[in-house]
Amino acid sequence: MSETGVGTEASDMLRRRMVADLRDRGAIVSEEVEAAFLAVPRHLFAPEVPAREVYAASEAVFVKYNSAGRLVSSISAPWLQARMLEAAKVSAGMTVLEVGSGGCNAALLAELVGDKGSVTSVDIDPDITARARTFLDKAGYARVHVQQADGARPLPGAPVRGFDRIIVTVGAADLVTAWVDQLAADGRLVVPLRFRGLSRTIAFARRDDHLRSDTLIRSGFVSIQGDSAHAPRSVRVAGRDVRLVVDENQEADADALTEAFSGPRHERWTGVELGEQEGLLPRLEVWLAGAVAPYGRLRATQEAAERGLVGWVLEQGMPAIWDHSSLAYLTLRSAAHADSGRYELGIISHGPDREHLASRLSDAVARFDREARNEGEPVVRAYRRDNDTVLHGVTIDKPSTRLTIT
Repeated sequence: MSETGVGTEASDMLRRRMVADLRDRGAIVSEEVEAAFLAVPRHLFAPEVPAREVYAASEAVFVKYNSAGRLVSSISAPWLQARMLEAAKVSAGMTVLEVGSGGCNAALLAELVGDKGSVTSVDIDPDITARARTFLDKAGYARVHVQQADGARPLPGAPVRGFDRIIVTVGAADLVTAWVDQLAADGRLVVPLRFRGLSRTIAFARRDDHLRSDTLIRSGFVSIQGDSAHAPRSVRVAGRDVRLVVDENQEADADALTEAFSGPRHERWTGVELGEQEGLLPRLEVWLAGAVAPYGRLRATQEAAERGLVGWVLEQGMPAIWDHSSLAYLTLRSAAHADSGRYELGIISHGPDREHLASRLSDAVARFDREARNEGEPVVRAYRRDNDTVLHGVTIDKPSTRLTIT
């Protein structure tokens, strides 16, 4: 028997091993989520992939590519599914909407809500909904409702009181009105949200006139399709080697920034250090998005780093600010003292206002270190655009919502 057509005993062993790994990682913390992962035959939702790969806790399973070779559907890695389900706090009897079908996550949700609950899974792609329906039936989850629909639009037949939980499994550029309107008063919304060039899966709960985050997970997802899809803009400042990722229609003059980047650079080191295992940089990135504007990410190729075009820029990019004619971005260097695995945060800037921009970004990093470093995850608040609440500080304007980060 092939690995894809794995037998019951072998699949049970792989599943138990996966769950043990997820427990060790801290991705699974509750008995309910553990029981769901032990119950769902994950391999049945990706029969074209060897079972040992399907149960690998670190890996997503790629399901469909479009005609241009771009990934448009996948089954998320088990660790990410587990963390999202823990953040969603799904319990028996709940009514849940899943936006973005794959089948496997809907089966996990079905285990969590039980026979008295309800799970509806929607996707805009008929191939994906057909695949999800087939595999859910095969795995014994015929009670899951699968519907072809644009998940960013109101769902006909939604519960009058709203869904207890809405879990989005595609990358979104906005908290669309339909999700907020169809969420129960005491509901939770878990969504992979892109803002200022960052991608975080955020768990929101209602707080008076807005949504407030209580969990942020660093993650990446296949982008949502349909009317709500909004791609960021890439501004090339050194050909294909270095680019600035600009989101939310922030203004950036490509010609002026290219000219600035070709000129001399200024370095400013902050004295703020971080450790490899500290997890500080992801929190700093989100906090800065709510502290300085405009704000995006500077990304560079390995060749650019080797040629000295940029400082230490990580693969996923580093925080950047700019004005009409100048640019500054965060970088790292090994800390001067002997302790291994520690790095100092610094600023590299270009253009006529390079020293001023470096000072602005450096001051923001110092304020984070002083006021927020030991305060846990930043808090993201989402307000409807038609909300008349007066918001102070930096706001991130989306088509449907306005975000603040503190």
